[in-house]
Amino acid sequence: MSKEFEKLLAYHCAPAIFGLKSSNLVNVSLIDYPNIEDDLEQLNNACNRVKFVILKKTDTNILLLVYKEEELLAQLSDRANHDFLVSYGYPESLEICDAIEYLKERVKLHDFPHEIGVFLGYDLNDIKDFMDGTKKCLHVGYWKVYSNPDEKIKQFNKFTRCRHAAITLLERGYNFENVIL
Repeated sequence: MSKEFEKLLAYHCAPAIFGLKSSNLVNVSLIDYPNIEDDLEQLNNACNRVKFVILKKTDTNILLLVYKEEELLAQLSDRANHDFLVSYGYPESLEICDAIEYLKERVKLHDFPHEIGVFLGYDLNDIKDFMDGTKKCLHVGYWKVYSNPDEKIKQFNKFTRCRHAAITLLERGYNFENVIL
């Protein structure tokens, strides 16, 4: 796996890798990383705690979901999140693999279905307010914020510090598998 690909994953996925978010998305160019599927297989075999799943593949890109099972399961199991996803046709059981398979179908239909925010650890009220479109956005960070901006700005700052820490470790010579373990 190339150092550039490791840095790309660290930059876009550090909050999920370190458990601050339930998951992260990264759009990866197949032109820049032609062996990505082999790299992802290697990562999934080497890393028990972090999973790498292709949500969508085109001729030029893949949309990659990176998550830790425990954090994603907690996010999906939250009663309000669960009910919200079920209202969009997700399976009642919300097993991670079933939920991700349904999400893949939704991504095929809607590139970025709004409920993907639940998977990404966004505040459910922010997701709903974004979808409703009537409330004023108070801040734009890792997502659009419609309530509690001070609290979420602190959270976003943690995500950014986490990103910088992961990049620093890679620049100091650690390989990606060691950084995420």
